[in-house]
Amino acid sequence: MLLCFDPLPANALQQAVFGEEGVAEIHAAVNLSDLARREAGQPPPTSRRRVVPFMPMPPRPDVPPVAAPPAAGEGSSGPPTAPSLTPSPAPAIGFQALGDDDTVIPPDTQGAAGPNHLMVTLNSQVRVQNKSGGILSTVLLDSFWSSTGATVVFDPKLTYDPFNNRWIFAAVSNPQSANSSVLIGASQTSDPTGNWNLYRVDVDAQNRNWADYPSLGFNKDWIVVTVNMFSIVAGQYKNSSLYTFRKANIYAGNAATFKLFTDRNGFTQAPAVTYENTLGTLYLVEFWNGNSGGSGYLRLSTISGAIGSEVYTAGTAFPNTPNPWAFGPPGYADFAPQKDSTRKIQLNDSRIINVVYRNGSLWAAQTAFLPANSPTRAAAQWWQLAPSGTVQQFGRVDDAAGTFFYAFPSIAVNTRNDVLLGFSSFASTQYASAGYAFRAASDPSEHDAFGCFIESRRSQLLQNVQRDGKSLGRL
Repeated sequence: MLLCFDPLPANALQQAVFGEEGVAEIHAAVNLSDLARREAGQPPPTSRRRVVPFMPMPPRPDVPPVAAPPAAGEGSSGPPTAPSLTPSPAPAIGFQALGDDDTVIPPDTQGAAGPNHLMVTLNSQVRVQNKSGGILSTVLLDSFWSSTGATVVFDPKLTYDPFNNRWIFAAVSNPQSANSSVLIGASQTSDPTGNWNLYRVDVDAQNRNWADYPSLGFNKDWIVVTVNMFSIVAGQYKNSSLYTFRKANIYAGNAATFKLFTDRNGFTQAPAVTYENTLGTLYLVEFWNGNSGGSGYLRLSTISGAIGSEVYTAGTAFPNTPNPWAFGPPGYADFAPQKDSTRKIQLNDSRIINVVYRNGSLWAAQTAFLPANSPTRAAAQWWQLAPSGTVQQFGRVDDAAGTFFYAFPSIAVNTRNDVLLGFSSFASTQYASAGYAFRAASDPSEHDAFGCFIESRRSQLLQNVQRDGKSLGRL
């Protein structure tokens, strides 16, 4: 369903921030192939199982009164109607990627594709394969970053820069401790099995706060990593921190200089992976309020200016829809059903998971909990936004009957504006599964033209879990 609305005007929450200069304290290097050979020759001791803490989203503010909801008649008749969908095309090839070794909960799967390689990261491991599925290198996540001195590394994020033929890798380490740090690295070539430049940044010189849940994006000038900051002692949310690294320095292996911006109203601002190598502005999209006055809102912000004189402007627009949703399940309880178990699976919250800028539009994805006032199911929700904040398209992969839950979506867009939405699927009649929905650029724009394909094959993790007589509690 196509729902187009005007962006909200600039308002009292819009602010320009000039930030503070910084430089990564630790600079190291690693060769992934060498590291993998060493690990294979001397397997590390068995790791104790650990759980990465889930830090929920704090209550979100209402939209300021000057930011009026959409005018009546602009898609205000209710939620998107389900069109008659055709199945998405079946995959041409498939193979096992990186199986979860069941040492870290949740696995937090991430991945990216380059010209000749696939790279997958979990909270436990990192793997590089060729495009036929052949395994080239596998190392522990902690090992990959060990040369920086970081330990207990988690929440990895990964992308590929096709303009400079580099892989970009980010993570955070040492949760809930004074050693908390942001990690950023880039491959020295298009081959991720080769050499990498790695950097580590202490997130708080006063040792009062720690960093959680990095989001990663880039444009022609910067690599941007955003994190949510929480107090070490009480676990209270403090602010979001935005690290704007100068991309050329990281690619060259020089000192990783950056501009640090702080936003006390921000949470999980997702910087756009920008597929336009002349664009001087980097856009960030975040969940703002899923149900304010009967409408759901995002917040759009920007980083702009000359290198070294960057400016962060929060709240340039508030894209919105009259189709509200809740920011999480009631009480953040485990929510999604699964086969052969009464234990449910945690779906976290409605933070934006990733953003892509391509052909003049921003594409974003998130989990939506429905209905907004008392959620009983989850949907994979996607947006197409103009940089001004105008909503160009909005849709959901949703089962109104509540049999199937869809969550953790990620969105990808090619040069022709063909779109692929990946997500997880849950039901009491199936094990937790991977799925995707494809929308061709030529599909009619007057409705949500996504069709769904749900992969029925269970992952190796789920086979092992069931064989061991256990149930999956958090994905």
